Amino acid sequence: MVKKEIIKQNLLAETLSPKALKLARAIYNTHITYDSMELEIKFSTFYKLLDLQPCKDSINDIIWLFEELNEPLAVKNFEFDGKTTQLKFIQFCNYKINKQTVSIVLNDEYIHAHKNYMKDSFLDIRK
Repeated sequence: MVKKEIIKQNLLAETLSPKALKLARAIYNTHITYDSMELEIKFSTFYKLLDLQPCKDSINDIIWLFEELNEPLAVKNFEFDGKTTQLKFIQFCNYKINKQTVSIVLNDEYIHAHKNYMKDSFLDIRK
């Protein structure tokens, strides 16, 4: 069986805002630290990370940042779990706003695409 070479692509239509980038890296590094795709993060952690005051407007700001992170990426010739898709649209995560926390489930396809398909990767802060 001949393995296809992955051609890295620029997948971001627009550059992420500094706060969205900071949030994405924090979530990704938390995922790496705890080796879990499912995270439950307190609002107080977001407030500290993003230098926000605890209020309804700040929660709306956090939601807006999640929506920015969830702009779909279009990946050409995407191979995942032995299946190849000519064009695949993927999002960073699913999230749910709770009373005191945000529940986050990272998309394993997105993490795979980030590691293997993105020229314009942004999650690894060691770059």
